[in-house]
Amino acid sequence: MRLMLCCLTINNQTPDIIILDEPTNNLDIQNIEILTAAINEYKGTLIVVSHDVHFLEEIHIEDFIELN
Repeated sequence: MRLMLCCLTINNQTPDIIILDEPTNNLDIQNIEILTAAINEYKGTLIVVSHDVHFLEEIHIEDFIELN
């Protein structure tokens, strides 16, 4: 996760797509806020798997695929 955040801060080496699998698991509130801020500055494509509805709302996910 820290490597991904580092990549987001280096604008000329930002990846085109980032895949996150339950990114908020085992993070405290402060680190979730840091992650959210970094993702909101990211201009590429995100694929996010998460049960954290609040986090998904905070990072402005537009399209969902919900599995039952």
